[in-house]
Amino acid sequence: MSKTVYEIGIAARIRLDAHSLNNEGTIGNVTEPRTVILADGRKTDGISGEMLKHSHAESLYQLAKDKALDKALHLCPACQTFSPMKADDNPKVTEKEKVNEALNEALTCALCDTHGFLVQKPTLSRKSTIEFGWALALPDQFYRDIHVHARVAAGEKVREKGKVPEQMLYNRPTRSGLYAFISVFQPWRIGLNEIQYTYQLDDPTRKSRYELVLEAYKSMMMRLEGAMTTTRLPHVETVEGAIVISTQTQPVPLISPLNDGYIDQIEKIVSPEKIRKFASLAELLQRLDELKSLLPHKLGVT
Repeated sequence: MSKTVYEIGIAARIRLDAHSLNNEGTIGNVTEPRTVILADGRKTDGISGEMLKHSHAESLYQLAKDKALDKALHLCPACQTFSPMKADDNPKVTEKEKVNEALNEALTCALCDTHGFLVQKPTLSRKSTIEFGWALALPDQFYRDIHVHARVAAGEKVREKGKVPEQMLYNRPTRSGLYAFISVFQPWRIGLNEIQYTYQLDDPTRKSRYELVLEAYKSMMMRLEGAMTTTRLPHVETVEGAIVISTQTQPVPLISPLNDGYIDQIEKIVSPEKIRKFASLAELLQRLDELKSLLPHKLGVT
């Protein structure tokens, strides 16, 4: 009999060079990078959890879309086009008068089920089963620069009054650093109606969605997507860390990789068989594949 997994946590350090995956915004012709202030007052570079979660959701969407004939990976009308509205733009959900029935309908969509949603009417929300923290650069191991670029218009010498010039200067950030990455996945919540606390999906469907989430992790880690990748595609140098699992109804301990001894601390909390270390991207992908032999935990079933 296959073992079940309650939660999965990923704690890693990822070295990225010459990227600009996430920015604060643009003022005039200058784009400002993300800055995060840590508890000790130090400032560091960051990539928001929103950006990372969006990357995972997009990977999951593409994988599910590519397997359209698999009913377990069904996408609702809104998620068929990767709409951020999700269940809130699904008539089969919004036309329901009872919240419980609306939730059951929303759970038939693989993306709504795993990544959560918010419905205005009837008032209904679902917390994502996949969570990301900020990817934070180690404060003493990141660098930033601002580069000036020009949009060149051959032959333009005089600008007509009121006309936007074809030729212009603009400033773009470039960052490099060693980033602390954390994420948690809760397989036990797949297909779970958290109003009645009953599962609305059968076991094979829950298993298929569990594997889909793992595949989406693999896709997003194989190539990190974000802002400005058309001209600042990240150079990924190293990926190392640990995957932690819990097989009982307990959360996984996640110690921030900002701490040099984060893996040592995790090893003092959980038994060795629940830790899967990796020292490269290839090993991380292998560890994620190994988790497919497990089944998503089901509350009330031992």
